[in-house]
Amino acid sequence: MLSHHERQELERIQQWFELDDPQLARALGQGSPPRTNLRSRLARLGMDALAIGLVVLGAVTLNFGLIFFGAVMLAVAACLHVTHFSDGMPTRYRRLE
Repeated sequence: MLSHHERQELERIQQWFELDDPQLARALGQGSPPRTNLRSRLARLGMDALAIGLVVLGAVTLNFGLIFFGAVMLAVAACLHVTHFSDGMPTRYRRLE
């Protein structure tokens, strides 16, 4: 949580931006999400499918290496999904408080 002084400083910076460069302040305030690239979306979904396939194949063949590698890939894929979600979140929902 921000202190009273920190909030005042942030408000002062915001007012300075609005007076100095209103277009930049408007663009930062809107927080428009970046365009989703079809290639990156397909890469994330492909990584999900490959990781699930490795886990299932490892479980069927009882190969611990495949299960472990599939689990690591699932963790990486989850991180990619989470970071992509937070990039597209509008700034009004990402507060500094």
